[in-house]
Amino acid sequence: MTARVTVLPSGHRFSVEEGETLLEAALRSGLNMNYHCNSGSCGECRARVVAGQPGERLPHDFVLGEAAREQGVVLMCRTRAATDLVIEAREAHGVEDIPEQSLETQVMKLEQPVDDVMILHLRTPRTRTLRFLAGQHVTLHIDGIAPRSKSIASCPCNGMFLQFHVRRVPGDPFSDHVFHVLKPRHKIGVQGPYGEFLFDEASRRPVIFLAFETGFAPVKSLIEHAIALEYEAPMQLYWIARDQHGHYLANHCRAWQDALDNFRFHPLVSEAAPDWTREMLEEMVLPLDDLDPVARGMAQAAAQVVAELPALEGHDVYLSGAGSLLEAVRGLLLRHGLPDQRLFVDQLLRHE
Repeated sequence: MTARVTVLPSGHRFSVEEGETLLEAALRSGLNMNYHCNSGSCGECRARVVAGQPGERLPHDFVLGEAAREQGVVLMCRTRAATDLVIEAREAHGVEDIPEQSLETQVMKLEQPVDDVMILHLRTPRTRTLRFLAGQHVTLHIDGIAPRSKSIASCPCNGMFLQFHVRRVPGDPFSDHVFHVLKPRHKIGVQGPYGEFLFDEASRRPVIFLAFETGFAPVKSLIEHAIALEYEAPMQLYWIARDQHGHYLANHCRAWQDALDNFRFHPLVSEAAPDWTREMLEEMVLPLDDLDPVARGMAQAAAQVVAELPALEGHDVYLSGAGSLLEAVRGLLLRHGLPDQRLFVDQLLRHE
C-alpha cells in the first residue's frame, strides 16, 4: 500500500511505500527533514500527526511523554503509515538550518574506476548520521595527514553512507594515503557540512551542469537530489576531462540518460576540442595553447554550451571546476544571456 503524506507548514508532499518509515520516504523524495540519528535515539525527527492514521511504530530509545503522545507526536524515523497523513514537521530551508557536525566514520569500501581516481565510501555510526544538503562539502580528518575539504558526492537521502571522489596527485600526502594506505574499516573524522553550492528547488528552469573531472562529485549529488525531487525541467550535464578516461562514472551518467526523459549527458575531452572552440575562446580573450588543463577544459565546455544553446536566458547553470578561469567563463555565459543570479558556482574548486 502506498500512502501520501502532506507536510505542514511547507505543503510538501511525499509517498510512503510499504515497509518504509516516514523519514526514509521523505528523504528519498528529496525533502530536507529535521533529523539526526535515524534510529530512534535523539528525537530530532519528531512530528505531529494532524490527520490520518499512523501505522506500525518501531521500538525506539527516545522517550515521548504522555502529553506528546496524546497530541499525536511521533518519531518519523520509527513510524510507518497506515493511511494518508497530514503531519507538522520541521524542515531545513537553507544552510542556516543545518548544524555543523563532527563524527567518526569508517571506510566501507574503496573503489577505483580508473587508475587516477579513487571513490571513497564512508559509513557513519547508525546513531549519528550526517545531515547535509546536496552540493555541500566537509572536512576529512585522517591521523597524521593535514585535513582536507572534499565535496560530498552522494545524495542526502541517506546520510549514513557518504561518497567522496579523490584524484591521484603525485606527492600529495592526502591522495597518497587514500591510494596506498587506506583500507576498509579504517577511521576517518568528518566535520561539516559547509558551502552554499545548492540546487534551487523552487526553480522550474532548464538546468545546465558544467563539471571538470572530479568536480563532478558535488554535481553528482545535485543531480541525484534533483532526481529525488522529480525535477521536470530539462537537465544537461557537460562533463569535461583531460582525456577519455576522465569520465570515470560515465556509465552512471548514461544510466540517468536512459532512465530520464529530461536528462542529457555530454562527455567532453579537452584534448580533442573541435577547432571552432578557438573562435569562441577568442571572445573570452584567452590564449588556448597557454591554458592549463583545468582552464582549457572549462573554457571549451563553456564554448560548447553557448554554441549549442546560444540564448541562455531562462536557464540555471551550475559550475564546478573553473579554477583560475572562473571570471572568464562567467563573462562568456553572461554575454550570452545568462542572468548572473542564475549562475551557481562551487567555491571549493578542488579536484584532487
